[in-house]
Amino acid sequence: MTAARILLLDEAKEDLRDLNGTARRIIAKGIEKLRTEPAQRGAPVGSRSAGNSTGLRRLVVGNREFRIVYDVRDDGTIVVVWVIERRVDDEVYRLAVSRLETYRADPQKSVILRQMLDTAWGR
Repeated sequence: MTAARILLLDEAKEDLRDLNGTARRIIAKGIEKLRTEPAQRGAPVGSRSAGNSTGLRRLVVGNREFRIVYDVRDDGTIVVVWVIERRVDDEVYRLAVSRLETYRADPQKSVILRQMLDTAWGR
């Protein structure tokens, strides 16, 4: 099986930068796990958020302290990471849905995401 490519949105990269070195190492190990069978890892976000979280998954890392919210594209070869945050109630899931809705509603952000995916797919 081919390893999945991991794409972090700019906002997720900022989330990662905001964490300390120890937390970043924990998150990096979690993200690395998403390279193999990403659709089988984690769990669906489900009704934890106030909006439409269909397709979003969550991976719990760091002794249940952190959440990586992501989705798996098409054939499982592309993973898009939407949020990397400490778990504070369900705020991480609301943030993920908010970002997803922003990318859906903002034509410029939609183009950026499409370009990232096209590059990852080699189009």
